[in-house]
Amino acid sequence: MTCAECSYCPYLLILTGAALMLCCIIKFRNAITIAKGMLLKKNHGISLLHGMHLSLMVIFFAGYCVVFYFLIRGIQSAGILFVAIGFFFGALFALLSIVLQLDTLSSIKVQHESIKLANQQLLQTESVTIFTLAHQAELRGLETGKHIERTAHYVRLLAQGLSEMPKYRSYLVSGYIADIEKSAPLHDIGMVAVPDSILKKPGKLTPEEFEIVKTHCENGARLLRTADGKLSFQSFLKIAVQMVASHHEKWNGKGYPRGLADESIPLSGRIMALADVYDALRSDYPYKKRLSHEEACKIIAKEKGEHFDPDIVEVFSSIESKFHEISVGLAG
Repeated sequence: MTCAECSYCPYLLILTGAALMLCCIIKFRNAITIAKGMLLKKNHGISLLHGMHLSLMVIFFAGYCVVFYFLIRGIQSAGILFVAIGFFFGALFALLSIVLQLDTLSSIKVQHESIKLANQQLLQTESVTIFTLAHQAELRGLETGKHIERTAHYVRLLAQGLSEMPKYRSYLVSGYIADIEKSAPLHDIGMVAVPDSILKKPGKLTPEEFEIVKTHCENGARLLRTADGKLSFQSFLKIAVQMVASHHEKWNGKGYPRGLADESIPLSGRIMALADVYDALRSDYPYKKRLSHEEACKIIAKEKGEHFDPDIVEVFSSIESKFHEISVGLAG
């Protein structure tokens, strides 16, 4: 590189620096707009830091222009002075940048924690509302709120067990498991449309009465489908609709309401079917006494490949002691 070429280097560097600083000013203004949009409450301290930060960048840009002018005019001493000032403001700029980032991140963290708490409260409210609605349906029959709690626990255990099988690993992710556990209390929501004279009948139902009871699957699914249709986002209700509509289907195709068989039955319905039957076997009714855990396990094992999905029975057999603990712990 010749001396003549070297003499142009300061000019090129200063011009490049000025262009980069101008680009930074534009980008920073955009960043300020985005940051203000993210913060729910106006933070005057951060606004002040934004203004100071932007002012320093403008000063830097002006400094590049002034130094470039002095170099062209050959004013050496003034050029050196502005370079020294530039170094001073550079250190101040770096310090201010760090303070600004820390304050912005702290404000975003506080806001994030607030949103996180609000979401947790919303989920708790949703769960309580679901339980209350489901319990209202159960109160018309012979079940209690404990039935709702127990079956939700059973559903979660079965889903978690299935998720360890390669066949279901990619499907039964944590979000899906949470959704079917949340859906479980609604499995008999359609019972609200069944007359009390049938629900509370102490003896065996007639074929005509049983046909009316069977409508609770479609009635419940229709109710939840209507609710889901009013939402503008994907919710757990889509899984709830499947579960409510299909939890009385049987693996061999002899269930109701549609006579679906094997894997044409939604997985949520197949899981709920076993959970519901186990709890029914372990509960007292006016027309039957509860069975022991061992007797219930024998009946479920016998229905493998008939009433129940063989994979789900396999999982149940490996964790049946946990079912027993829940059945005893939440008895009533």
